[in-house]
Amino acid sequence: MMNPIAIDRSSGSRALKQMLNQGKDRIKDGWHIIVFPEGTRTSPMKKVDYQVGGAWLSAKLHSDILPVTHNAGEYWPKNALLKKPGTINVVIGKPIKTGGKSPTDLIKQVEIWIETNMPRTSNQDI
Repeated sequence: MMNPIAIDRSSGSRALKQMLNQGKDRIKDGWHIIVFPEGTRTSPMKKVDYQVGGAWLSAKLHSDILPVTHNAGEYWPKNALLKKPGTINVVIGKPIKTGGKSPTDLIKQVEIWIETNMPRTSNQDI
């Protein structure tokens, strides 16, 4: 229902081409593209490597990045089917302009923003 961009992650450059073509179509049709730079759900407050694909797509499409962080992992843990009741906190940042920035620079900026703001969403004792 959200019209996802479906790619085969194992197909290398072909996956990037698919992502770019489908991304152009989504933007043209008025959709917003949501990318989880971690690539998968992660445990709360756990540091993971950020993937550059979303930043690469934003740079290619000349689309700003709106960074968001949340604590949904506290109530729907990684590798768990059951969800727990609780309050999901969300922090939305200011748009990050992509013009003239490399995907590597963009993902680093996104990572710093998310990692800095993630503690603001947590309902756990840190």
